[in-house]
Amino acid sequence: MNKPNKLLSLALALGMTAALLAGCGQQSAQSTQSNSAGSASAVSGSQSSAQNAEKVRVGLAWLADFENGEVDEDTQAYIDAVTRAGGEPVLLEQATDLDSAKAALDTVDALILTGGEDVDPSYYNEEPDSMLEEPNPARDTSDYWMMTAALDEDFPTLATCRGMQVMNVVCGGTLYQDLPTQFDSDIQHRDPELVDFTYHDVTIEDGSLLAQIMGAGKLNVNSWHHQGIKTVGEGLTVTAHSDDGLVEALEMQDKTFMLGVQFHPEWRVVEGDDSFLPFFTALMDAAKN
Repeated sequence: MNKPNKLLSLALALGMTAALLAGCGQQSAQSTQSNSAGSASAVSGSQSSAQNAEKVRVGLAWLADFENGEVDEDTQAYIDAVTRAGGEPVLLEQATDLDSAKAALDTVDALILTGGEDVDPSYYNEEPDSMLEEPNPARDTSDYWMMTAALDEDFPTLATCRGMQVMNVVCGGTLYQDLPTQFDSDIQHRDPELVDFTYHDVTIEDGSLLAQIMGAGKLNVNSWHHQGIKTVGEGLTVTAHSDDGLVEALEMQDKTFMLGVQFHPEWRVVEGDDSFLPFFTALMDAAKN
């Protein structure tokens, strides 16, 4: 889920700028706080390729058409984390079917499916709960096909928060539409005041891809979501959970790199915690191989 806007002073202090593919349409985004010239700048695909010939191109799945290359802060966090890890972030175009999703993946080396709105429960054959927050139909369609294409092509993919939920739904799993009313827990998975992240521990399973990245055992993570995994989709393995038993990571272990996490490593990197940088370097290493 999207967290509220927050100044990226730490990210800007690191001087992280990103070259973005200017292939998206030009309509107003939902951002209330956008980037200036000192933040991310959009350049043409040909310029980007010339300047970043050796860099892994990491596609950020479509969530809006941004005006004049100005993006919201949540998207900027992914841009800055990928840049910090040495990659080239690319804003992918909206997918409307499997062919357009595969065409988008053809332009990059790895994929990040990002956080955002609630997933429409019709995708997992449920009626909307009264606590469901408004879905984004265009984004649901795009993310569904992008994840389907990534699974079909064994495409290196990191899916965060909503992204992991989409991964689960595409594989036939279901979601809790509202954790506070449907899942008994003493853990706050989202700040009820909607001000900032909450934080809690997760336990990572030994022998998993996630354990290779961050180590097995306890890991303290940020949290901003009111939906969660209810039934696990076919072919997915739970590789981390919170102390209340909620799924915090999913993997498809017969794929090269197919990892979903319920938390937000991009924000930890932007806020100066480089211990979460391996999420992005590992994704790019998988793309190189």
